[in-house]
Amino acid sequence: MPRSQSRIKSFLRFGSVCLVLGSLSPLLTACGDSEPQSFAPLDYSYLSKMHLNVAHIEVVDTSPPGSAPGDISAKAPTPPQQALEQMARDRLIAAGSEGSGTFTITKASILHAPGGTLLGELEAHVDLSAPSGGRAGYASAHITRSLNPGDKDPESRAVLYDLTTQMMQDMNVELEFQIKKSLHDWLVDASGAPLPGAIQQQDIGPNAPVSPASAPGTNAPVAATPANVSGTDTSAGLQNAAVPAVPQEPDAIFPLGDDAGQATTPSVKSPKPGVLSLPSTHS
Repeated sequence: MPRSQSRIKSFLRFGSVCLVLGSLSPLLTACGDSEPQSFAPLDYSYLSKMHLNVAHIEVVDTSPPGSAPGDISAKAPTPPQQALEQMARDRLIAAGSEGSGTFTITKASILHAPGGTLLGELEAHVDLSAPSGGRAGYASAHITRSLNPGDKDPESRAVLYDLTTQMMQDMNVELEFQIKKSLHDWLVDASGAPLPGAIQQQDIGPNAPVSPASAPGTNAPVAATPANVSGTDTSAGLQNAAVPAVPQEPDAIFPLGDDAGQATTPSVKSPKPGVLSLPSTHS
């Protein structure tokens, strides 16, 4: 084969390779620069459970995406409102035989502030009801977080996913703290047995009677004395207690009292019978 034809074939092969690589380069560049197209579902089943002494727990959402003006949380792969619902189902466990609980979402929004900063806010509360219908306990949790994505699109799915994840980390910590603080007496173990020092149920409605022995954080009543009543002046009581009581029988020496004619407590007691003797008479 002539050398010129061999060179032409080699040039054609090289040109074909260049064309193929050139056509693939935009795809390769796009793959390297584009954000992830799939995001792992937010799951909180690996966190500790909070067993509550109620028969069932309901999740109520009063703040769906778009409720707040300018809310863009619906663009997130998992909107914060859905993440809160998942958290409640994964962590709040009904372990009692009566009563009910409600987990209510009141705020779940992401706002795009001027300058590209994102502002996130979450708020929810837990209400426990006694079998009689009165409120038995209440706990509320609220967090805010901001995120500046820099040169990334603030409203991209990846940025919104990152912010939602960070907000839920804060919310898990805050909700657990508030429940252990405000609903400690209604926390039970996995078998439904009350934790040490906790009551089983207590109706705290406005007309509900409260038993001192069963009310949260109280002990059996103790008789009040001047020494253990807080906020009162006991000095007068202690002084009076140190003064002997007025004798019931007339005093042998001052049967009618002192100079003022009023019975007072003598500073010296009367001698015992037989101690005093009449003076002898001399003839």
